[in-house]
Amino acid sequence: MMRRLVRVSAGGAVAGAAAGAAAGAVAAAVVALVACTDSPAVPPLAVRSAWARRADSAATTAAYFVIVNHDTTTVALTAASSPMAESATLHESMQMNNMVHMTPLDAPQPIAPGDSLVLKEGAKHLMVTGLKRALATGDSLPILLNFSDGRVLHVSAVVRAP
Repeated sequence: MMRRLVRVSAGGAVAGAAAGAAAGAVAAAVVALVACTDSPAVPPLAVRSAWARRADSAATTAAYFVIVNHDTTTVALTAASSPMAESATLHESMQMNNMVHMTPLDAPQPIAPGDSLVLKEGAKHLMVTGLKRALATGDSLPILLNFSDGRVLHVSAVVRAP
């Protein structure tokens, strides 16, 4: 409840109207500031759309996701791992002479400020080998992503059919 103080002058005129308008403007500004501070902070690095292929044989799968760099400096993806697998390495698929070739990417993958690293089918992706068990639709594959600045992101990739 907001109380409005009204001052009456010797002549009986109400001087509180202008003060009430000013108080209303101040209250609106305070509400606007509070609304700005209550908005969720954007994480410096974010992973979205993480998914992995089914793996019936419990041997190998591929994982796909997008890493978005909201930070003000370039960061590089340097390594990946999964507690459910022996190894997780970046690869790139490309077509040459009507044949698809897959090459490991040994170098760190830089992500500039405001940019993304996209891992998708037929391009860069994460090969996960030596799985400890089969992966069925609906399972999740935990992945740890290591970055050049020491950050580690924990990702859960949903297992699905392509």
